[in-house]
Amino acid sequence: MKKFLLLSASSLVLSGCLFTSPDRAPVPAPAEWTSQNTVEKADPATLHGWWKNFNDNALNQLVDHALRGSPDRKIAEARVLEARGLRKSATSALFPQIGLSANGGRQKNAQSNFNTGDFYDAGFDASYELDIFGRNRNSSNASDSSFKAREAEYQNVSLTLVAEVARNYIEFRAAQKQVVIAEKNLDSQQKTLDLVRQQKDLGEATQLDLERAEGLVNTTKSAIPEFQRQADNARLRLSVLTGEMPEVMAPLLLNSESAVIADIKPVLLTPAQIIALRPDVQAAEYNLQSQTSLTKAEIANIFPTITLGGFFGVADAVLIDPTKVWSATAHAAVSLLDFGRIQGGIDAARARETEAYEQWRKTVISAVTDVETALTDTSHINDRLVTLRQASANAENSLTLSQQLYKEGEISFLDVLDAQRTLNNANAEVVSAEAANSLSLIAIYKALGVY
Repeated sequence: MKKFLLLSASSLVLSGCLFTSPDRAPVPAPAEWTSQNTVEKADPATLHGWWKNFNDNALNQLVDHALRGSPDRKIAEARVLEARGLRKSATSALFPQIGLSANGGRQKNAQSNFNTGDFYDAGFDASYELDIFGRNRNSSNASDSSFKAREAEYQNVSLTLVAEVARNYIEFRAAQKQVVIAEKNLDSQQKTLDLVRQQKDLGEATQLDLERAEGLVNTTKSAIPEFQRQADNARLRLSVLTGEMPEVMAPLLLNSESAVIADIKPVLLTPAQIIALRPDVQAAEYNLQSQTSLTKAEIANIFPTITLGGFFGVADAVLIDPTKVWSATAHAAVSLLDFGRIQGGIDAARARETEAYEQWRKTVISAVTDVETALTDTSHINDRLVTLRQASANAENSLTLSQQLYKEGEISFLDVLDAQRTLNNANAEVVSAEAANSLSLIAIYKALGVY
């Protein structure tokens, strides 16, 4: 008994050393953002439902459809339920296991006048492992952290889903608007082509002028199918995101009057707030906690397991009255020679813990850089959009003047075509920049970690 107590005491001292996790350097959050910006700070509570600030009913309905029917979200939800069940199973090991058992059969009794007789026993049996070294406790902690990680991943899937729906919707509307602009330009160019044909018939225009006018018309025509392809692809991606067949989504997208421009201001949180809110950071942190607990559970396999058992019931046999019986047992076991099985499990667990730590560190850094990137993009894209709108207005004025001067014979038709091309390009660039501006705002809200 003294030797057993000495062994147990030594094991406890040794476990105190082995269970100590390696030092993990924290990732400090920056006090402020490095990007130069004038974005105002916001209260996290006001950011929920940020997509509604686009004031687009179709977008709101698409997000609602996605949050209800997205396969990705349902998969993440199923993983949460799975983790909850595993947590319940792991936690049960912390408590006594009680069962009901019954046995029956026939036996030969040499001390009786009968060759054979019936016997049975029935009762309650119980077992309980004394979790001295924390194997079951750490396994339970690991399953609890894993469950919390799955919950955070569910939130991250939802956040990503909302952002992807908004992004693809903006791309769909932008492509639609590009088609409208191209068709408008095509109509204007077709009128110019008709005018050139008339002038050629009158000898006032050359074949070269006609070829150039027809070339511009055909170039614009060729762009329309590409924009239509982009719109169709975005529409089909929305179908996948919402978990609905394309024909179900079609009515929501019929209205082509929705604006690509987001009439909202970007908002911001502090770096520390974002790290605390981001579900991907939370998931990575819980995964690290889970792996740390699993490492401790693996280390506990080095030490003895002590299990208490008991039975209470009745037993009967031939010529013996039914009798109440009970028993109590204690069982201890420790591995002495396993050829590296336990140590190999510990080494693997520590490697997974290191992997989880580096994944968490990477996620924290990515969370900060996501915001920095979105801030930089928003600032530069907004500056570009202002300039492009001015350039578009200049190009429109230039085309009007060029057409007037051409009619007066002051310039060649080539100058008119150049002015037309400049306006077409400027209009297309404005639409692209407006869409990019909206997408950068979506990126900011996604980077904030709320939906």
